[in-house]
Amino acid sequence: MFLLRFRNTLIQLMALLFLSHWACASQDFVGQKVCAECHQSQVDLWSGSHHDWAMREANANSVLGDFGGEAGVEFEHYGEKTRFFQRDQQYWVSTQNSEGKEQTFRVDYTFGFYPLQQYLLDVGEGRLQALSVSWDSRSKEEGGQRWFHLYPDEAIPFDDILHWTGPYQNWNSRCAECHSTNLSRNYDAKTDRYDTQWSEINVSCEACHGPGKTHVKQMSAGNKGASLGFSWSLNPVGQWLHDETSATAHNRSAAKFGDHKQHPQLSVCGSCHARRGLIGDQDDAGEFHQKHNLQLPQTPLYHGDGQIADEVYVLGSFMQSKMHQRGVVCSNCHEPHSLKLRAEGNGVCAQCHRPDIFDQPSHHQHPQNSTGAQCVNCHMPETTYMVVDPRRDHSLRIPRPDLSEKFGTPNACNQCHQDKTVQWASDAVSTWNASSSTKKTIKRKHFSEALAAGLTQADDAQSQLMGLAMAGHQPAIIQAAATLALQNHFDQSALLVAQTQLHHQNPMVRAAGVELFSPLPLPQRWTDLSPLLNDSSKQVRLAVARTLAAMKDIPEPKRALWQRGQEEYLAVLKLHEDTPNGQMNLGLYRLAKQQFTEAEASYQRALAMNSSLLGGYLNLADLYRQQQNESSAEAILLKGLKRLPQVAALHHSLGLSLVRQQKYSAASEALAQAAMIDVSNTRYSYLYGLILQRLDKPQAALDEWQRILRSGVNDQEVLMAAMDQSYKLGDIKMAFDYAQQLLVLNPSDQRLQQWVSQLRRQLGR
Repeated sequence: MFLLRFRNTLIQLMALLFLSHWACASQDFVGQKVCAECHQSQVDLWSGSHHDWAMREANANSVLGDFGGEAGVEFEHYGEKTRFFQRDQQYWVSTQNSEGKEQTFRVDYTFGFYPLQQYLLDVGEGRLQALSVSWDSRSKEEGGQRWFHLYPDEAIPFDDILHWTGPYQNWNSRCAECHSTNLSRNYDAKTDRYDTQWSEINVSCEACHGPGKTHVKQMSAGNKGASLGFSWSLNPVGQWLHDETSATAHNRSAAKFGDHKQHPQLSVCGSCHARRGLIGDQDDAGEFHQKHNLQLPQTPLYHGDGQIADEVYVLGSFMQSKMHQRGVVCSNCHEPHSLKLRAEGNGVCAQCHRPDIFDQPSHHQHPQNSTGAQCVNCHMPETTYMVVDPRRDHSLRIPRPDLSEKFGTPNACNQCHQDKTVQWASDAVSTWNASSSTKKTIKRKHFSEALAAGLTQADDAQSQLMGLAMAGHQPAIIQAAATLALQNHFDQSALLVAQTQLHHQNPMVRAAGVELFSPLPLPQRWTDLSPLLNDSSKQVRLAVARTLAAMKDIPEPKRALWQRGQEEYLAVLKLHEDTPNGQMNLGLYRLAKQQFTEAEASYQRALAMNSSLLGGYLNLADLYRQQQNESSAEAILLKGLKRLPQVAALHHSLGLSLVRQQKYSAASEALAQAAMIDVSNTRYSYLYGLILQRLDKPQAALDEWQRILRSGVNDQEVLMAAMDQSYKLGDIKMAFDYAQQLLVLNPSDQRLQQWVSQLRRQLGR
């Protein structure tokens, strides 16, 4: 339960963005005041925007919450009391600290402003933390003007990883880079301290346009060249044209951009408006994949069909859309300085989609000007995060209640018509399709069908994923997601797909192809991946470096390239050494290098940062196993179970460690716990049955295997074990039934054919 909650809420924490106390003046960043000397109209639009309010010093002009003056106000959440008050013209909070004791903190900064505002508290060592009790800045009519907790339905005690003092609420590492301009995290691993700095406290001009020194110098000299002194141009390219024969405008220059060449706007805006990992300096010139590793559509962050589930922001969904394929960029819909929509209501869409065709009941099947007639409510449904903040899905897809029937994915129809069934919505859409003027468009096959089948592990998952991965007309992010999902269906056919994807034009797809080589022997990895050591994309080079990290005898012609890749990868890992997951990745890398002492230190550091980090316990125990230090493996797994008692994987790993120590009775108890907690895991059931056999309990072993087989699973290892045990217990008919099931799965297996024939004879058939 804890892991499910952690998984579903962690993205919300990623949105609690934070920054630091000290201002730094980069020689290349000139500041907003200089920009305003020539661009006052743009600054006027920006003033009061979300970027302007991204972060501010806490004062009477910036604090929106009701602190109740000197008397203060109190908010209680599951018994934890938080008191807000003012003193000496400053704002203060008394609440539980990281040890569960009440402590008073000064509010140094406000964070955002609508529909909620958070407050940043200094906890020492350069760390700013975002308080989980936030101010609902909406109007009273909307339910706002109140204090609320970001996790309203659960207690978050001081020792919970989601507590406001924990690593996932830390401003410096999680959010700062997107809420200020020219930010330097400045983390010192030796002292575990920050000296985070910025040139401007909020998201100002140069956060998007880049450092302005060269631009100012060039303009002052009267040299108005094409680049204007910047490394990139954010202006939209081309002209959207309408003609009488088309219902939708087209961009005559859109072919210059899309999946294979991304417009600079998407790189700049996407640097923050995306769920991604940082692999470089986001203030550097260069396209998105040179600075970031974009989160692909995968469950549970996305639904099986690619719709947003957890807080993945915008870019990952927008890159799935036809608009992205056609060359639409952010500023076509949003004014880039005020961030407001270009028009009210359906007017935004009507810029390209003819309202006489699309803004009609014949298309949207709802009364004109009704809620259902709003384009965004069907094509960009909302999901609410952080309790009060609705975000729209930017994949801009047609509602598919039929997929909800098949795969349990959401659909916009039932999001509005919550009193109706999915079947009702599916029947309604089918009826519309039969007579709609948009019939051909609606019935056209969409990637969501194949992706949902693959990500939800349908019977035909592998074939669906392989077809989608190789479909060149589909969005590159979807091809990459389908390729990566083949990790769960890896065989020779999937390997051929991976080898093909290494030559794809898009770096996301190439990198996904690289990932599929991880389970293969190192010599084969080297043969296929070494040509990509010098790939043009940093994202791809890093994937190659990680996959080839364990290589030792490097052929001389490519030794220097391999070494450069390792250094580049290690430098990126160290960008995140102030986070639990960053330390985990450092540990994995050092383990691949057989640097056991360093790997152990990284895992221990990760657990010190996050005592609920499952991978830390499992990986550290596995490191001890490799060193044949089973007593230490047992100890760390027991420590993990004290923290996470209901995690089946920890019980399972403990059981295996006890087996290796020949503590079979204790191993049986641990493996039984794993099988009981995760009743659908065939591997847990299989191994628990084996230990029961070892303890001379053959009937109990068979009962366990039959339990998992009755659930409808046709696992070959379990079937083989059940067949063998049934035969040994004298139940020839049952052994025969299991043998026949195995033969259906392996019709050309001669040994099974012989077994079936032999058992049939024994039954006298």
